[in-house]
Amino acid sequence: MESSNTDKVAVIANVLSDSQLMKQLLQKAGYDAGVFDSNDSLHAASAVHSATIVCHRRSASAPQPGLPICAGDQRIVVFSDCTSEQSIVRALEEGAHHYFDIAEPTLVLQARLEAALRQHSLQAKRILDVAPFKFNLERRSVYKDGKLINLSPKEYEFAYYLFANRHRVVVNSELMTSVWSLPSSMDARRIDTAACRVRKKMQLSDASGGWNLRRIRRVGYELLWRGELEIQDHGVRQLDVARMPPNLKAGTPTEAPTRETRIRETA
Repeated sequence: MESSNTDKVAVIANVLSDSQLMKQLLQKAGYDAGVFDSNDSLHAASAVHSATIVCHRRSASAPQPGLPICAGDQRIVVFSDCTSEQSIVRALEEGAHHYFDIAEPTLVLQARLEAALRQHSLQAKRILDVAPFKFNLERRSVYKDGKLINLSPKEYEFAYYLFANRHRVVVNSELMTSVWSLPSSMDARRIDTAACRVRKKMQLSDASGGWNLRRIRRVGYELLWRGELEIQDHGVRQLDVARMPPNLKAGTPTEAPTRETRIRETA
């Protein structure tokens, strides 16, 4: 993912391989990384960071870093190999916004980190405007062409997460942990139920709406602009720019597709 993002993200890690991994992920996402071995060294630094990543290892011999004090809207993301429910709940109660398994494949970690930081950036703006929809993050409401759409709180969170991560496949395990705050192993039927309701209420299968919510069987969901074309023989995607909303034309890095090839086994 190429980006012109100039935000600096702090990384607290006392295992060299973890700090190197986080620097690599942040660089690909377009962020600068400041690496620290403890909370004390982070607090002593004069640099301002928009988010903090904390790496934790059960087997590390050195003392493990705790969570820093959250300053303002700063996002705290934890990567750990300790996946017990007790550890996850404790970290979230102490102020973490996201808790990810550091043992997951690098591509999955990349997608999770980018989604977490992108969501934080959108939260700061308080408005997500993706024509013809506008999400008001303070009121937790969504409008289409100025008209309120009646979504339940969980349907709103689901729809917001999909639009914040449009143009990429969002897997069921990510939705389960990020939207429902449940273990990724939980049954995904609740996701399918929410998707069915959101698709109907927001007309995400109607050509007039412009957006299409696709279910990828046994994988997850993908929200695509209907002007997108597929050249499947070459696995390359093209955009029908003339039909796209103005805020999707040559815009910010988060508006660009994150993958060139897609799974197309839809239900």
